[in-house]
Amino acid sequence: MAEKMKPVISVSRRTDIPAFYYNWLQTSLKNGSVEVPNPRFLKNTYVVDLQPENVHSLVLWSKDFRRVAKEPGLLANYNLYFQYTINNYARLFEPGVPSYAETRKILGEMLRKYRPAQFNIRFDPVIISNAGEWSPVPEKPGLARLRCFENLCRDLRSLGMQGCRISTSYIALYRHVKRRLAGAQIHFYHLEEDALLLFFAKMAEIADQYGFPLVCCSSPLLQQVPALQKGSCIDGPLLESLFGGRVSKAKDCGQRRDCGCTKSLDIGSYRQKCGFGCLYCYTAAIAR
Repeated sequence: MAEKMKPVISVSRRTDIPAFYYNWLQTSLKNGSVEVPNPRFLKNTYVVDLQPENVHSLVLWSKDFRRVAKEPGLLANYNLYFQYTINNYARLFEPGVPSYAETRKILGEMLRKYRPAQFNIRFDPVIISNAGEWSPVPEKPGLARLRCFENLCRDLRSLGMQGCRISTSYIALYRHVKRRLAGAQIHFYHLEEDALLLFFAKMAEIADQYGFPLVCCSSPLLQQVPALQKGSCIDGPLLESLFGGRVSKAKDCGQRRDCGCTKSLDIGSYRQKCGFGCLYCYTAAIAR
């Protein structure tokens, strides 16, 4: 008899639950289920079963996993995969995000409990702007971002993170993101196709030098870079290889057309406001 297929739970694309709604998450796990607003029709809800025996894995998304590192609580009953965003932008771009030094410390604490293969490090999105860098190089605007990326790769290797993946993308300039950048009087450099491909080819070369695969999701253009692998944030085959069991390999039709993510159930809500205040956030307008 075939093994029962179990769902992957996304926690969450819509807000940063580990950083700002951790008590709520622990209560939901204790209750064994959670009622979630439909993101398109907020008056409608759906119930997600969170009983450990009925869940394949939890995919947690955050820029601050300190509470997970210090007090995993009921998360200990689940298979966990971490989407950890580490950009090291200046405060203007990421006003509420922990410092890079603090983030590195948190990651080191997490590695005492979890394997490197349970992490996808998100250097995402890439924005070329002197205003967003701690150490800008005005005459070569993209160089500071590449240096930040190399520092990240170097630190990941020193932490023993070989086995994790690194994912990236170029900023999606939705209208509300453009308005927010313009309102803050931020000048950023828009890379034309050839320059964009060259920039990400350099990133892929750096990642390879330090022994990490660099992947991207939802970007046919970037996938023209030979060393940049097509990847999925929620990757059913990868989760099966890590934890065994069976999950859906079907495309998640709720995501963008070019997204390669497989099906999951997201338990977050745009009503749960994220407190980081990132200038480039695409969900902020939805949350309002």
